[in-house]
Amino acid sequence: MSLAILLIILVLIAFFVRNDAAEYRDFKLLTRTEDRQRSFRRWTLKSFLLFSGTAALGLGLLRQLNYLLAFPAQFAPAMLWIQSRVPVHDLSGGFLAGLLASVVAGSLVVPLLSRKKKPTVLGDILPLMPRNANETWHAALLSLNAGFSEEFFFRLFLPVLLVNLHAGLIAAFLLPALIFGLIHLYQGALGIVATTILGLMLTAVYLATASLLVAICVHAGIDLLNLVVRPTLMRLVAQKDEALQKNG
Repeated sequence: MSLAILLIILVLIAFFVRNDAAEYRDFKLLTRTEDRQRSFRRWTLKSFLLFSGTAALGLGLLRQLNYLLAFPAQFAPAMLWIQSRVPVHDLSGGFLAGLLASVVAGSLVVPLLSRKKKPTVLGDILPLMPRNANETWHAALLSLNAGFSEEFFFRLFLPVLLVNLHAGLIAAFLLPALIFGLIHLYQGALGIVATTILGLMLTAVYLATASLLVAICVHAGIDLLNLVVRPTLMRLVAQKDEALQKNG
């Protein structure tokens, strides 16, 4: 059964990636905010159904839904290996704090200080930046869903499935991180590389803390910083600069 589930998942992901890339090309041409908001809602629903829905159904078929609340015992060797190299034993660990500080600096401090009209990004994600308050709420929902659904799928379900297929732990965590990068094909080659690295970092967070919730929070936090907080602050700064120019 595990092999059949994996094959079905790979087909679904291939279809999702191809369709997502085509939809994103069309999305970049949209000018009406109502159309953009509709796209945000559609992507959120599709992502939730594919990743959360498939992961929940798959774990149910494997009779391993208990892993939603308990760290899988078969992941213990990988957890111990990571913990022996990464100083994370609680949320105040240096690794996690350093990761979050780097993300905040890269996403907020540097762009705001530079006051660039267009933020520097890794990959083709500028069209995703919300342009008004209504789009911001949609982007926030998209970010929260990505944090939950993608971590549930890529950090828990796929590794469990691969371990059930007798894959080694390295492959069980490396392959999902690579696939995680590939589903961001719409962002271009740089986006794939960046999200693959992010997937590996989130894998380290999950194993080091033995908590899927921590990985979900870190993932959602990164997306919220980049798609909600950062564009909102940059809009406010731009408005302030424009007002100063008018008054000056």
